[in-house]
Amino acid sequence: MKRIILLLATLVPLASQATDNMAFHGTLVAPPCTISQGKTIEVAFGDDLGVNKIDGSNYKQPVNYTVDCEAGYSANNLAVVVDTTHPAAFDSAAVSTDKTGLGIRILVDGAAVTFAKRVAVSNPASPPVIEAVPVQDPAVTLTEGAFEATLTLRADYL
Repeated sequence: MKRIILLLATLVPLASQATDNMAFHGTLVAPPCTISQGKTIEVAFGDDLGVNKIDGSNYKQPVNYTVDCEAGYSANNLAVVVDTTHPAAFDSAAVSTDKTGLGIRILVDGAAVTFAKRVAVSNPASPPVIEAVPVQDPAVTLTEGAFEATLTLRADYL
């Protein structure tokens, strides 16, 4: 038993004396593209949405945004990503609002969004079309009142 302990004790110092054989390096750079110059994008649905007319089609609004890239940036692997930490429980493509039973469905190029999924941008001057439309939880009767919701739209690169 003493021999095994002595052998292990002599091998451990040899392993810890090995020379480094791996190096890490890189260059940090600022992102070459931003969404709407980093400003908040406002989508106003107005003050007269009928509580009985929220059907996923009525009141659809464009999300007016730009993808602004540095001069000379090549759009290789550029994408936009729509994401939220508050998806609506009743619609996987909608963000929850602060109004019970009301969500905002997001459409990208006419199709329901998949949150956190990259959507390719081949030309920053002509990014994917994003729209927002109010949707209702079918198990809830909507009530009158103001509402708000937020989500994140970001430029993404590989």
